[in-house]
Amino acid sequence: MFSFRSACDLITSYARGCGHEKGTTMTNAFEPPVVRVAERELLPHRVNDATLPTNPLRRYGADPNLAIFDGRYFLYYTDDGVDDWGTTVFSVYVSDDLATWERYPALDLRDVPWWDGENGAWAPSIVRSSQGKYVFLFVAGGQIGAAVADAPYGPFVPQPQPLVRKGTYDCHTIDPGAFVDDDGSRYFLWGNGRAWIAPFSDDCLSFDETRAWSWIPGDFREAIWIHRRNGMYYASWSENDTRDPEYCVKYAMSDSLHGPWSEPRTLLEQDPEHHLYGTGHHNIVNIPGTDEWIIAYHRFAYHPDGRWTGGDGCHREVVFAPLTHNTDGTLEPVRPAVGSYVRPLTF
Repeated sequence: MFSFRSACDLITSYARGCGHEKGTTMTNAFEPPVVRVAERELLPHRVNDATLPTNPLRRYGADPNLAIFDGRYFLYYTDDGVDDWGTTVFSVYVSDDLATWERYPALDLRDVPWWDGENGAWAPSIVRSSQGKYVFLFVAGGQIGAAVADAPYGPFVPQPQPLVRKGTYDCHTIDPGAFVDDDGSRYFLWGNGRAWIAPFSDDCLSFDETRAWSWIPGDFREAIWIHRRNGMYYASWSENDTRDPEYCVKYAMSDSLHGPWSEPRTLLEQDPEHHLYGTGHHNIVNIPGTDEWIIAYHRFAYHPDGRWTGGDGCHREVVFAPLTHNTDGTLEPVRPAVGSYVRPLTF
């Protein structure tokens, strides 16, 4: 078993490394006033719209967050296929069955006031606030931002300041996520090298840094995710590097969000026999009103002859699979398959 570090120690450590004034207890996207770092037309615009027939999205993609709103699937992910993870736009994909998808514009980094043109648009996530707004969390320039819309289709309006600034919280500030507990409490997740979690504010545009805590589960690399079923919490995450064929998903269990957690187990890993590699950066969603669960994840874009340039880490594809909880509460390992899972939604 392993436990979280002391929250007090973590907050003290964080306070030494950031620039917040003494007495500040909330990190948010509103202060201080921002000055646009560059004119929009001077900022880069990069997207790869190449057709890729090996996955249901028919394109390169990575870092998925699959969600269900109003009886439809919504998928938010990194529009992949640009060298060095350099894509600068996000899209929203909508489906009724995981097989046929519509694409809508979500966010262009050139509209983010604090983005300076460095790096790309990575690893988005979505949460519906207690106020009914849809908050789109994303990475740009190594910082985590937030944007808001009235509907899950977007487009999303970015907040004027990052939610988490680069160089804070003793981790690489990427891979935001959200967890909504059974009582409706919303939590913000993020981190690379160290996993962080903190309670969201009601509008999900800020979080209480005095109640933030972190830990390093297993050989944690990135993409922390939490879901809950029958009173049991499941933390799952990616290990190794996205360019590594052994990129994989591990998980642990606890009856408390604060741990202690069980020893890690493997949930998803490569299948060299079928030329499926780099299986990781996932999320898990429950179909409302059922005990059916789906895992979305990315892997090297499939090629029947085996590894190819898809293994460079920025030519990946997103697929889906059913997730099974065993009678003892453990998770059945997910077996990668050529193609992707199809599950129509009927309500």
